[in-house]
Order: sequence, then C-alpha cells, then structure tokens
Amino acid sequence: MCMRTKTKSFLLAALTVVVIVYGSLYPFDFRVPAEGDSAVVALLRSRTITPSSRGDFVANILLYMPLGWFGILSMPLRMSVGLRLFLMIIGGATLSLTMELTQYYDASRVTAIDDIYTNLLGTIMGSLGGIYLSGRWRVPLIAEISEKPIPAALIAAWVGYRLYPYVPTIDLHKYWNALKPVILDPVFSLESLYRHTTIWLTTFALILVLVGHRRSILLAPLFCGCILVARVLIVDTALSVSEIMGAGIALCFWPIMLAISHRQRATVLFLLLGIAVVIERLKPFQFQSGARDFGWVPFHSLMEGSIAVNVMAFCEKSFLYGALLYLFTEAGGRLRTAVLIVGGTLFTTSWVETYLPGRSGEITDFVMVLLLAGGFALFHTRQRIA
Repeated sequence: MCMRTKTKSFLLAALTVVVIVYGSLYPFDFRVPAEGDSAVVALLRSRTITPSSRGDFVANILLYMPLGWFGILSMPLRMSVGLRLFLMIIGGATLSLTMELTQYYDASRVTAIDDIYTNLLGTIMGSLGGIYLSGRWRVPLIAEISEKPIPAALIAAWVGYRLYPYVPTIDLHKYWNALKPVILDPVFSLESLYRHTTIWLTTFALILVLVGHRRSILLAPLFCGCILVARVLIVDTALSVSEIMGAGIALCFWPIMLAISHRQRATVLFLLLGIAVVIERLKPFQFQSGARDFGWVPFHSLMEGSIAVNVMAFCEKSFLYGALLYLFTEAGGRLRTAVLIVGGTLFTTSWVETYLPGRSGEITDFVMVLLLAGGFALFHTRQRIA
C-alpha cells in the first residue's frame, strides 16, 4: 500500500476519532456529580445497573468499526498482522475507556462498561476487515471491490439502513407479520413507488461499478432478492407493496439503463434520485405561515430519541447524499460543484422544513455532505458505471 493511501487512511481514522468524541460527549454539559464515588466506581457498577439495549449494542459496534478499518490501513505493512491488530485493540479500548469515564461528568450521558465491550468488538471487526482486504488473503471478486471503496461503502450504508437491526429470527409468526402489509393490507403511493424504484436502480448502478457489466446482470437481481428475503427474516422489519413493485420495475428498466453510456446513466440517476430526495424532504407540501427555529448544531436530532431510528437515519442519509455526490462526478462533474448543488439543495430544503408541521430543519444534512465529500476527495478515482 502506497504512502499516499496510508496518509488518507490516517486522516479518515483521525476524522473517525473526532466523530466518536463528538457523538460520545455531546452536548458537552459537564459537571461534577453531587453523589457517587468516582468515574471508575460508576463504570464498574454499571454492568448490573444499565445493561445495553440491542440498539446500543449495534450502534456502538458501527461507531468504532471505521476506527479499526482505517486505523489498520494506516499502519506500515512491515509490521506483523498480529502487532497491528494488537495496537488497534489497545487504541480502541483506550479511546472507549476514556469516553466512558468522561461521560460520568457529562450531565446527559451515562457511563456503561458494556459500551467498552461493544466498542472493542467494533474496533476488532473493522480491523479484521481492513487486514483481510489489504493483505494477501484476497479472492478475486473481493479484491476488485476493495479497489472501489466509494460505491462499496454506499451499498454498505444502504444495506445497513434496510437490514437494521441485523438480527434474524426463526419465528414463523414474524414472517407472517413481515408479509401481512403486502398480502392483507397493501398501502400504495406513487411517491413511495418512485422512490423505491429510483433507489433500486441506483444500487444496481453501484453494483455494476463494483463487479462489471457481465457479473452485474446476475448479481443485481440476486442482490435485490436477498435484501427482500432478509427483510422478511430480520426482526422488526416488514415489506411493503411499493418496495416489491419498485424492485420489479427497476429490474424491468435496468436493461434499458445498461444500453446507454455510463455518463448518461449517471446523469439520469442523479436527476431521478435528486427529485426523490427533495420530495421526501418536503412532503406533504403543507406549509405553515410561521417558521420554527433553524438548528445550527450539527447532528442535534441524531443525538436524541431512539437509537434504532437514528442509526437507520444516518445510514440512509449517508447512502442518499453520497450517491448523489458520486453520480454527479461520474456524470462528468467536479466534486466541488456536486457539493454546491447537493449541499445547497439540502440546506435550502432544511430551511423550508421549518415551515412544515412536525418537521425540524437543521444544518446536519449540509454538514454530512461536506464530510462525505471530504472522504470522497481522499479516495475518489473516476470509475465508469458501465
């Protein structure tokens, strides 16, 4: 691995640390607790007081996986695999322990030793993934995918959104509940159908970049089928008529998309996906006369409420905004122009959302575009969607 790639990986690992610190200590409301012995004692006692929920378990793993991934890739290859993995484990454990002890002094946070275990697991999983894709034990298809990190990461984000919380079940009653909305109580809307169709077409285009034209003819419909089946098997998920119909329409239109040039395909998908994003953000288009305050604190809404909802929202937005940036550059545009168009559109619609009932507008989506663009700038090499 070249020095330039290692520098990029180090920068992304450092950015991950910043994200972890921000997410762990927000809103930075520190105080010395009036009761309690110490941060260490509170941490040790937390095992029997605050057991982690499933949402916390998954979120903590996902939060630390990029640290292990980029951290391991930033280390010299002359170091043994065992030493690199050991250093990443120590680094991840140290960062997690520091965050948990500091959270004892944060008024809105709770220190929990279970979080250290799950953070460490995420670091190890990310490290092993980085070692596997950068080492000698690489199968041909995985090697090709690892050379195109941006479309691979976008697909991973979308899968992370659709398959959360990643826990399958053998409960037949759950399978029926997942299919019931399709069979007994189908709810259909043109907006939802359009959105699902566009997203399926976008994922097919990303698969095309990863595996090539010939393989994508088989893998695109196979990927589609696996996702739909998985949503039946995984707890707390259900299918919809629009999702299934959207997949079918996308498969029907995909041969037409394959027949046009890669720039034309990227342009069409950028426009279709951009329209879908704007519609989703502004529906039902019933505006109030007065506006609520605009939120200038990044990720404020993602730090509150249900962890499950926040994880899915983050994965979904990462896919949608990242795909828009990627498609624009594949259509021949510059990344900085993509940031202006996508970021400007999201900022404008966020401001408009302050006039929508039950919605909140904030700077988070614009900041996400900037962060995604920064990551793309480090690793982007133009790949044809053909």
